[in-house]
Amino acid sequence: MRLADIALLAWSALKDRKVRSALTILGIVIGPAVIVALNATTSGLTYAITDRLQTIGTNTIYMIAVGDFDFNDKEVQRISRIDGVTDIIPFYQIATGKLKTAGKTVELNPFESYLILAFDLRKMDKIFPDIELAGGDFAAGGRGKAYVGYRVWNPTDPDMPDIDVGSLVTVIRQQPGGGAVSRPFQVAGKFAKYGQTFFLNPDIIMFINLRDGRELMGGRSYSGAFIKLVDASYSDQVVERLLAMYGADVRVFSLSAIQQTVQQILGSLTIFLSAVGAMSIVVAFLGIMTTMFTSVTERVREIGLVKALGFKTRDVLLSFLMEAILIGLIGGVIGVALGAVGSFALVDFFGSPPQSRSRPGAFQAPGTRPEALVFTPNLTPELILAGILMAVIVGALAGIIPAYRAAKLEPIEALRRE
Repeated sequence: MRLADIALLAWSALKDRKVRSALTILGIVIGPAVIVALNATTSGLTYAITDRLQTIGTNTIYMIAVGDFDFNDKEVQRISRIDGVTDIIPFYQIATGKLKTAGKTVELNPFESYLILAFDLRKMDKIFPDIELAGGDFAAGGRGKAYVGYRVWNPTDPDMPDIDVGSLVTVIRQQPGGGAVSRPFQVAGKFAKYGQTFFLNPDIIMFINLRDGRELMGGRSYSGAFIKLVDASYSDQVVERLLAMYGADVRVFSLSAIQQTVQQILGSLTIFLSAVGAMSIVVAFLGIMTTMFTSVTERVREIGLVKALGFKTRDVLLSFLMEAILIGLIGGVIGVALGAVGSFALVDFFGSPPQSRSRPGAFQAPGTRPEALVFTPNLTPELILAGILMAVIVGALAGIIPAYRAAKLEPIEALRRE
């Protein structure tokens, strides 16, 4: 018999037992659906997180001073001499205080309003690559000048003040020893929307000159520094060197190490969840085999009749095997389709921001606020074909033994059994 005839015969047999065939197909749908949905979602999430990390660059180390550690220019020079370091950009981070403009007063808060970051503004592109001005003029950040992020001049809260190019703002910061320092600034430029980076969100930052920041901080030590490396391969050794030099006085975050950790965690999660999906494949395998054995038992007389009419053993074997393959193929196609749809539903779960500002054991970077991570599932042709092929192989393997049993029935014995 031709293969097309065998396929038509198998399809006819499946249609004759619609309910049983549908339930068997349903059993195999779950496996490909789960595997495709989870793999596509975690792969897309990995790409999205990696892309976020690379907006600053994996050759960047973010270091912040903690406690009473005096992080001064002398320490900046020490760090600059570490092998693999090409540049160090110290900064002042002002997260408390008040900002007055247009008759309104705003409490500085990196989670609710603004954050002020002071550094050498000539090195802006090294910290936030490809950041672009939406208005004004970036003249290397002179004294008394300020540059604002997208959410500062385009706030979502209607109660926030209108800040734009030319606006006059006054920053007031209480000193630890008492008293307050006040500095006026004129907004000289505004930046286009940039998006959340791993450590800082430039959209909610007001950038000022390093000397202005030092005055607002009362001459205190730097809050931290961005450390640029020759390339990401120096990351581990520079981090180890910094920890050996300063120990618990600093917190050091390597973008390269974080990227590797994220990829390992998501990779392990994918393997674990895929293993869960594989369990449903085992159940589907047993379901198809049970269905095929039942079909052989019910159709003993039919098998004896067709063999008596001239069907070869190979034709009978291929006919039953084709039924199992069709079950796997249909279940695989439906499962992959459901998995593709499900992956977009999972995006809302993985990409939604946390409900609280912090979680136990989690690092909440200053200047960041919870926001949705926008990404799309990575539905590759290879993943789709693998899901369908897996279901077809499971169907074929589950149908081999029942098909072989049917093919070995002798015509006389089969007709006599009925």
